[in-house]
Amino acid sequence: MANHQNQLSVRAGWMPHPLVAAENVTRLRPGVYVLDAAWLRLFVEDRLRVRTRAAWPAFSNERATVTHLSAAALHDLPLYRVRDDRVDIGLPAGARRRRAAGTKRHHVPLPELDVTIVDGIRVTTLERTVYDVIRMVSLEAAVVVFDAALHQIAWDTETNTYDEDAAERFREAIRLRVRSHPGARGIKQARFVAEFADGRSGSPHESVSRLWMWELGAPTPELQYRVELPDGRYALLDFAWPTLAKWGESDGQIKYTDPRLLAGRTPHEVLELQERRQAAVELATKWTCHRWGSAALTDLPEFAQYLRAAGLLPGRAA
Repeated sequence: MANHQNQLSVRAGWMPHPLVAAENVTRLRPGVYVLDAAWLRLFVEDRLRVRTRAAWPAFSNERATVTHLSAAALHDLPLYRVRDDRVDIGLPAGARRRRAAGTKRHHVPLPELDVTIVDGIRVTTLERTVYDVIRMVSLEAAVVVFDAALHQIAWDTETNTYDEDAAERFREAIRLRVRSHPGARGIKQARFVAEFADGRSGSPHESVSRLWMWELGAPTPELQYRVELPDGRYALLDFAWPTLAKWGESDGQIKYTDPRLLAGRTPHEVLELQERRQAAVELATKWTCHRWGSAALTDLPEFAQYLRAAGLLPGRAA
């Protein structure tokens, strides 16, 4: 996020900045603008994070708390196909209900145990945020958020290992909230997501792919399957079906465009590394690789067609 934030140029002041007249800025709140060239390069969660930080000073003295999608953004959780044009603010009972453009107010009970501080902003805790979000968004977005929270808690990026106990403790905390609110809005979806979520999914693409595989009745894949390579290294496969001698990789464009993932490399260099890795895995396993990007995840029928072509659904074999 730091790289994206450094590209933003926010203009604050009571008088409109000359750039406003040129129509190349986005207005975040009165007197605060951001250059469109930088704004349009941000992902949805990054835009919501910036918008939330811009809006916070107007609420910081009202015992307000950032909640729901805005809280998810501040907790660095990815957001899938959600709106980013309003900030979720939780206010205590009896708080003034004055209107504020670009905000959605939530007057709900919020004990202090459900509040933490992120960069000086009162935000619902990760646990409370996940519980709130998975009840209000699409099923795909809910799985993406819960998967990412578990990944954040249980995945060790240095050893590439998954702490099942840590993941289960967090999952059980969400289960307890679900059981405690049987009639709450969206609770049926939350109940499903609390069981289905898996922090071994490392991206929104992987999460949605896994969900749609389940919905379509495809064989259940093994996640982050480890393959030992001849040179002593190993590869982790997004999806693996050992009994079918198949493996899959879900690649979004982010891999080739996000400076954080490029890490100083060109998109061409990343593609070359990917091709060499695929060749090494195929040599070690003799399995067929199926790789899909955003085009295959346009919608469920499109993904079903891709899976059939790959021999992972009844129909035309790969």
